[in-house]
Amino acid sequence: MLICPECEFENPNQNKFCEKCGTSLTHKNCHQCGTQVYLSVRQCHNCGADIAQVWKAIIITQAEALLPNSPEINLKEMGQEEVISGASPLAKDSAESAADVITEEPEEILESSEPLEPKIEIDLQPAAEVESEDTLPETITEVDDRCQKLEELDNSESITADILSPMSEAANTENKLSSNPNDDLENSSTASEKYLDPQQRYQLLETITPTNQGETVVVQVLDCNPLEQTPLKAWLRNNSGNFRPPTSSSQENELSGYQNQESQFPTSNQQGEATEIEALIFPAIAQPYLTLYTQLPQHFPTVQDSWQSQNEEILLVADYSSLPLLVNLWGSENLSQLQILSWLQQMTELWVALAPWHCCQSILEYENLRVSQTDNNYIKLQRLYSKPGESENLQDLMKFWQSLFEQSQRTQFGWVTALMQDWRDGKIQTIEKLRSYLMTTEDNLQPQPPPTSGTTILQTDDASPQKVEDIETQNTELLPIQLVNLESSGKSDVGSQRDHNEDSFGIQTQIENQETPTERIIQAKGLYVLCDGMGGHASGEIASQVAVDTIKQYFKVESSWSVGLPSEEIIREAIIQANKVIYDINQQEVRSGSSRMGTTLVMAMVYDTKVAVAHVGDSRLYRLSRQGGLEQITLDHEVGQREINRGVEPEIAYGRPDAYQLTQALGPRDENFVRPDVQFFELDEDSLIILASDGLTDNDFLENNWKNLLEPLLNKQANLELGVNQLIDLANQYNGHDNITAIVIRALVKPQKN
Repeated sequence: MLICPECEFENPNQNKFCEKCGTSLTHKNCHQCGTQVYLSVRQCHNCGADIAQVWKAIIITQAEALLPNSPEINLKEMGQEEVISGASPLAKDSAESAADVITEEPEEILESSEPLEPKIEIDLQPAAEVESEDTLPETITEVDDRCQKLEELDNSESITADILSPMSEAANTENKLSSNPNDDLENSSTASEKYLDPQQRYQLLETITPTNQGETVVVQVLDCNPLEQTPLKAWLRNNSGNFRPPTSSSQENELSGYQNQESQFPTSNQQGEATEIEALIFPAIAQPYLTLYTQLPQHFPTVQDSWQSQNEEILLVADYSSLPLLVNLWGSENLSQLQILSWLQQMTELWVALAPWHCCQSILEYENLRVSQTDNNYIKLQRLYSKPGESENLQDLMKFWQSLFEQSQRTQFGWVTALMQDWRDGKIQTIEKLRSYLMTTEDNLQPQPPPTSGTTILQTDDASPQKVEDIETQNTELLPIQLVNLESSGKSDVGSQRDHNEDSFGIQTQIENQETPTERIIQAKGLYVLCDGMGGHASGEIASQVAVDTIKQYFKVESSWSVGLPSEEIIREAIIQANKVIYDINQQEVRSGSSRMGTTLVMAMVYDTKVAVAHVGDSRLYRLSRQGGLEQITLDHEVGQREINRGVEPEIAYGRPDAYQLTQALGPRDENFVRPDVQFFELDEDSLIILASDGLTDNDFLENNWKNLLEPLLNKQANLELGVNQLIDLANQYNGHDNITAIVIRALVKPQKN
């Protein structure tokens, strides 16, 4: 099958255009000059730009004795339908080893009429060294002619694996079998091409050197048919609901003990039936890559293909060699402290994920750590380095960090010095301690919102509060503030352009009135939660409602909430619990990529005149008062705001194409990647607290309309519910492109009499 690059429709291999959208399946436009070029060409014949799909091939030589009773199965020769259906493949004759496959028959033997010998090896040179600019095709027609000739050669019955190894077959048959003398010039550029596989899809760009048992060779290969679906990807595409990356029982025990990940891949009723075919499609070399990519796709390379011969296992993964090295970026003078801290946190989480596979060495190799600057500066691992049987020592990671700091002179940061000193003093000996240390450091480094100006309340004859800027000029006793009224109203609207609402909200209040002949005061507490779901279809609304329900249920039984505001740790724990519930659903339903549901969250807790605020994502909380005006209390967890936190100018930060991409959300990832922001403040004057989804806050809607829509609601006589309805209605005219949800809390206070 050929997968259309535009619409992902599955087309038969012989198609030249997509049956659904008409996109070419043989050509594409050069990204640099726009010239139309053949898909398998390595460079644009017009401008010379590299345009090909290149993979990293990882080849491990194993002893033949490791598979004494295993039938030799060549997955590369299995029909795709056979692979997808899970039918037991027929045993094939053993293929040549990778070292034997990449051989070349001497030219004089090809010209001889004598039978060819099965194995004649000479040194290989990369195909790039024999290509010349003169032999590049001048026109699309020439490329098509050449491709047609190659197809005819591939279908020729005169070439058999019994005579030549697949590599020799690819390298030497073209000149020999060409019946047209005029083709010699074209064929001269391909006569020395070497391929990794019998189907001649993966062309070698480097020479493979002989290796000993257990050694690994890594080379680049050019994908000559990048749209064709591989058996591995075909299986994953058609069996995603039943797929569970295979692990040994010992590894499963380590996974569950080290990171409690045993629930990540649910057992299916068909699991036992699929085990045999999965074991064939996913050789041992591919198993850790597939499992780790499922857990942390932002850090591990995608797997393109994998197969095994008699004594080789071959794996093709994404090539990150063009990305900058972490060690080179580390020394930049413009690098912020938060970015350095982020990389330390990423390496910590990678350590946790790699430990059960004994692959922690993968993050201790300078050349293996790449950084995708267009993808949130995530660390990308090019490959895995395995040390079976060796225990993972956290001290190795700390020593690696120390070497990074020493190379870049980053010890000038106080927190770096403190981190390394605490490690040397034995205060950081477990991964849990390290995680906690880094999280605390991040909280200390995050810019704090500007403090609200403190106001002094004076007791006057009419018992109404009066603001005074300079207390030193007054001989008046300071009086505490008490809550006299607490109301709230919430509403959610689908918007004018959406067909379903993925926002959810919840309100829980408990208010007790206390009246005397001279005054009326209240004791009140309230919990307010707003979530904006994501994930497409019905997933977003499920995630948002699950988060709201989990938070409400958590604080129904939390004892500290009955006597005051909960602590920051308890509030964080409630949010982490909501994340876990959604995350577990994603894992149980084997959701991946954009299909994983998630939600933002913003919540407020009011206890008399004290307020706690917590959020994850880009749903916001504002405070409005006559003295302070409209203040945005929360800072969005998105790429643009993150860059501003690091010192980037707002125009540059929000000029990025991914500026509005979330950096945190509940559900898509486990608790190690969720760090809620929690803060507290006190009500010292009449205030509105506004919780809003981004459908309400987009395009600075509140900043531009608060005076007309919100400020009048500070009056006790104003109808709060009517005001929220008007707010939603007007927002629909400006921001109807998204769901719109708002919760408005009105808290009225006054000085407390002695």
